[in-house]
Amino acid sequence: MLFNKIVKLEPSASKALCSTDASRAQQFNELFEADKNRLYRYIYASVWNTSAADDIFQETSLTLWNEFSKFELGSDFSKWATCIAFNRIRAYKRKQNKYQLGLEDDLLQEFSNNLSVLEENTVPQETRWRYLEHCHSLLSPPMQEIYQYFYNHNLMAQEIADQSGRSIYAIRKAIHKLRKKLFDCVEQKISGDEK
Repeated sequence: MLFNKIVKLEPSASKALCSTDASRAQQFNELFEADKNRLYRYIYASVWNTSAADDIFQETSLTLWNEFSKFELGSDFSKWATCIAFNRIRAYKRKQNKYQLGLEDDLLQEFSNNLSVLEENTVPQETRWRYLEHCHSLLSPPMQEIYQYFYNHNLMAQEIADQSGRSIYAIRKAIHKLRKKLFDCVEQKISGDEK
């Protein structure tokens, strides 16, 4: 349990817990345990990197614990936790000085706002991301390069054409082909799982 790990990190805090604090800690633990898997999926879907997602999840979890006294019981814990995670993700992306998936803050906010809709899909979002990672690894080196330019570096088709020496029409066609290939690959893996 996360609470036990946190208390071990701060032994003076565990000695100072009175019955009210212990009750509050139990409330935190129950809310956190019920939401932690969803919260991790949200973080992972935002950074698409297991190591970064683990770090952000840990930081978010500690912040949730440290700020829990400010949380109003009876309000939406998931929404509160997502807001804290969202800020941690933004800080991570600023620190990296690039957007790993090409998600700008407003798009990331839109993603965050629509999280509940995404979670209602029959295939969990983290499974789709795993499939996308797998399908990405199957791309030819030239297609992976275009993927890097377009999605990771957020370059426009004209900029990619200028850097690669190819025509803008060839780049647009390649981007269209790339999207279709990834979409078809992910859908095929999902269909295979449903059988």
